[in-house]
Amino acid sequence: MERFHWVQHRCRQLLQGNLRRGYYSAAERLPSQVYLDGHDRPLERGIAKRRTVYARNRSHLQEYSAISKQYKGNAIRTTKYSLLTFIPMNLFQQFHRAANVYFVFLALLNWVPAVEAFQKEITMIPVLVVLVVIAVKDALEDYRRYLFDKKVNNNKVQVFCR
Repeated sequence: MERFHWVQHRCRQLLQGNLRRGYYSAAERLPSQVYLDGHDRPLERGIAKRRTVYARNRSHLQEYSAISKQYKGNAIRTTKYSLLTFIPMNLFQQFHRAANVYFVFLALLNWVPAVEAFQKEITMIPVLVVLVVIAVKDALEDYRRYLFDKKVNNNKVQVFCR
């Protein structure tokens, strides 16, 4: 039923007597076909008509936003993270690597007094450096994806119809 929302909307417009054409202007006569007296000839009424389309006309912006609120946009998003999810998701992905889990295990094992081989703080430094370097690399890659997505989404396109 949601697919036919625009049909219901148009039927309501017609039943209420609102004969506006939405974002389309009424079909107009070409300037060369309008006579000086302001009247058009009945036999030539269907000849040489044109229609002008105004995309997102300011006067219809509220109507457009009310109707299009239910539909998904077509913006491309290839980024992995948002600002809120970067740290938890990045740590989750890094700890899926066996090497990172192994080095964290060794660092935690060094905090046990019976097994302590080095100073507790020194064993944490290599693990933290590796995690920070990988996080910075992932952040830069994701930011590049964000910039590319923004560029692609703001491109002007040409639509060809048959």
